[in-house]
Amino acid sequence: TVSRSFLSTKPIKTKNMKKLSLVLLLLAGTFFTLQAQQSTQDIIRSYLKSEGYTPTTDEDGHIAFKVQGITCYAIAREVGIGCNVVQVTTAFKTEIPYEKLLEKSNAFNRNKFIAKCIASRSNPENYYSISMEFISDNQANTETQIAYSLQLIPIWVEEFKTMVAEE
Repeated sequence: TVSRSFLSTKPIKTKNMKKLSLVLLLLAGTFFTLQAQQSTQDIIRSYLKSEGYTPTTDEDGHIAFKVQGITCYAIAREVGIGCNVVQVTTAFKTEIPYEKLLEKSNAFNRNKFIAKCIASRSNPENYYSISMEFISDNQANTETQIAYSLQLIPIWVEEFKTMVAEE
């Protein structure tokens, strides 16, 4: 025997359809919200691993990794409008006099648009850092920019070292 309700030509009650639609909508919203909550740091860490790097987390919570023997850090900061500012940076201690280091870092910065070099001192040592910053608003953008930084940071470090050595 076949159930009468199965053969019925009566439409399903709209009240039940509304409930079912609402439940499905809530489930879909929850799923997409969970997907969107993957942090920028998780995206960076995952990307680095997929490219064969070994990212670690330093004592400040920043992602540390090596590119061509250069220790780099990825630092993500929430800016409050649904995106993060990410800085990929590396720093070096140097014997170069501070005034020369400052002059060379300023010259380096005049020729760059997405990189910056900062000269600093903590007596008696002098330091310089080279970094790239970008806005992270989705996974594809973050992965693309990290890929660029992996290529550009070592080039910029060598360029700066060459610049400082000249004279």
